[in-house]
Amino acid sequence: MGRLMIALALCGALAGGSVWSLHAVERTALPIAAAVEAGRTEQAYAAWEDAQPLLGALLLHDELDTVGRLFARVRAAAPDSADVAELSAQLRHLPDLQRPSIKNIF
Repeated sequence: MGRLMIALALCGALAGGSVWSLHAVERTALPIAAAVEAGRTEQAYAAWEDAQPLLGALLLHDELDTVGRLFARVRAAAPDSADVAELSAQLRHLPDLQRPSIKNIF
């Protein structure tokens, strides 16, 4: 019976960590995306830089590198509206990586 309780406690801890991870990414990425859409690129970039330690621990680095490259393009001399839209879409996509779904399992 003790082993079952330990297994259930570990399973609960893993589920709780997964939920926390999803909410942490949402609370971080979605406000940055909203700032990008509102034209506050430098504020969004500063928030992005501050969030790197957390996001680096929770997400794939390829996804973070993509957002970093998009920020570099948007912050260039003349940002294109297509670049802004792509950056916003990529930022809004980050929480989807943490959602439990069949797509994320396979």
